[in-house]
Amino acid sequence: MIYGKISSDEWTGNPLTEGCNNKGSIVYRVGETVYIIGTETCYAFGNKSATPKHFYLILKETGSVYVPMASVNVLGGWQDKISKLSADDFLKVEKNTRNHFQAYFEQQERERKETQRVADSLETVRLNRKKELERIADSLETLRFQKLNAFLDKAALKGVSVFVNIPYDVSEYTEGTGMTFSFFNPTKKEIKYIYATVIGYNPVNDPIIENGKTSHTLKCVGPIAANDYGTYEFEYIWFTDMVETTKLTNLKVQYMDGTEKIIAKPSEVIVPRELIK
Repeated sequence: MIYGKISSDEWTGNPLTEGCNNKGSIVYRVGETVYIIGTETCYAFGNKSATPKHFYLILKETGSVYVPMASVNVLGGWQDKISKLSADDFLKVEKNTRNHFQAYFEQQERERKETQRVADSLETVRLNRKKELERIADSLETLRFQKLNAFLDKAALKGVSVFVNIPYDVSEYTEGTGMTFSFFNPTKKEIKYIYATVIGYNPVNDPIIENGKTSHTLKCVGPIAANDYGTYEFEYIWFTDMVETTKLTNLKVQYMDGTEKIIAKPSEVIVPRELIK
C-alpha cells in the first residue's frame, strides 16, 4: 500500500471538473492519513497546451476522490517511486488497499461489539444499581454486584472509575498503537475533562520511548453526568506495534464546577475485570 499525510485542508470529490478542480463535499484535514491508489494528470477543458494539474486518487471506504499532489506528503519511501508505477502496479496497490479496508472494518466491528458489551454493563450499573440486588437470585452474581457497588463507592471518593483501559493495534498494515478508555462517573458532579497519562511497554517490559518521552497525556472531553459513562478512542498514540502492555500513571478529573481531582494511583480506580459482567 501507498499512504501519505494531508499537508493542507482539502474539500474534494470525484470526478474532476472540466476545469480540473476537485471540489466536493468530502473534507480532509491536515495530518489525516490517506491511501493512494493512483495518479491523474488533468488539462483544463482538454487544452493540452495548458499547464496540467496533478492529482492523487485517494481510496475512501465508499469510493475514491482526487486530492492535489501538492497537498499530500507521500510516506514510506514512495515519493520517488510512485511516478514509475504502471497501471498494473496501481491495480495491485488498489487491491491491497481495499483488502486493508475490509480487514480494518472487520476489526472495528469486533471492537464495536466489545465496546457495546461493556456499555451495556455500564448502563445496567447506571439504571439498576439498587434494583439489580433485589432481583438477582444467584448468590455469586449478587456477590459480584455487591463488590462492584462497593468498588464504585470507593471510587467516588477518588473522583472517577475506569472500566476499559486497553491498547489496540491501529492497523496490521501500518505501525501504530492506540488506546480505548471507558470511564464511569460515580460522583454527584458532572465531569468536564479527564486527563489520562499512560505509558506503553514492549514485550520485555521496557517503556516505549518516542521523541524522548515515555508518557502520553490524553484529553478526554465530557460531559459525563453523574452515574453515567464516557468512552474514548485514541489512534496512533505510539507509532510502533511493539506496545505489549500499558499502564495508567496519573488521572486528573476536572468537573463542571471548576473543582479537580488528581488520582496519582489510577490502579485504585480501575474496575477489576471479574467485577464486569
